[in-house]
Amino acid sequence: MAAALTAFKDDLSIDVDATIAHAHWLLGNGCDGVLLFGTTGEGNSLSAAERLDFMDALADSDLPMDKLMMGTGCCSFPETVALTQKSLQIGIDSVLMLPPFYYKSPSEDGLFAHFARVVEDVASAQARFYLYHFPQMSAVPFSHDLIGRLLAAFPGQICGLKDSSGDFENMRAMAEKFPGFDVFAGTERYLLDMLRAGGAGTITATGNVTSRLCGEVYANWQGSDADRLQDKLTEQRLALQNYPAAAGLKELLARESGRDGWRNLRPPFLPLAQDKADQLAADMAAIDFSLPKMAA
Repeated sequence: MAAALTAFKDDLSIDVDATIAHAHWLLGNGCDGVLLFGTTGEGNSLSAAERLDFMDALADSDLPMDKLMMGTGCCSFPETVALTQKSLQIGIDSVLMLPPFYYKSPSEDGLFAHFARVVEDVASAQARFYLYHFPQMSAVPFSHDLIGRLLAAFPGQICGLKDSSGDFENMRAMAEKFPGFDVFAGTERYLLDMLRAGGAGTITATGNVTSRLCGEVYANWQGSDADRLQDKLTEQRLALQNYPAAAGLKELLARESGRDGWRNLRPPFLPLAQDKADQLAADMAAIDFSLPKMAA
């Protein structure tokens, strides 16, 4: 799954049509699913009202809702509940939840109470909740004890976790400790390792441009060619992660599509300076990277 970019107009309002078109393009070029409004989608730069309005427009699109996941985690549980309920209303059952991240070092009991309140207030057996473990960004990790408590309290609803910590041993340990719990690596660098460890796959920011090769690794992970494909995929990921994720990825999409609007980001994110943009393009050319054809 790609953690999809959000397209913005020149006034920095959401470009709904371009964002939906990009999700279509991802699904047509290797992705089994698309996460909307995650970190790379600048979800935390959007108001709850903007996200709700976007979901109204999304409901009228022809995107397959069963292939989408919605980022709904906010610091306040009422906003998380409202966004999750809206997601369910339009047919997107899977939601990704950040922890309440403003207050640092919350107690495990406090975190459990937050997520319990969300699940109970959403009050839907259809909802599939995924936890978002990104301690470098949120400073609020998910311990194995907390995951175990949530699984015990809400079986069948706490369904998995995206681990963007970069700690593969933690990912492997969760896959082993919690059978049936979908562990997604937050980087395609560990896609093959995660699958071999019993994980679900990857939800990755750089999947916005590596999706085609991600799909090849996923389709062939039990085959004799898996390691070669993964090595090539890892090479792409390592080249990309030398640049700010949203800015770098949007630069590549702007160059491929010829659409300058892809370079629009909400502050505090900024587009790449010209020298950095040119270096990124050169770095990717040096490893024979190319994107599938995009619409302008």
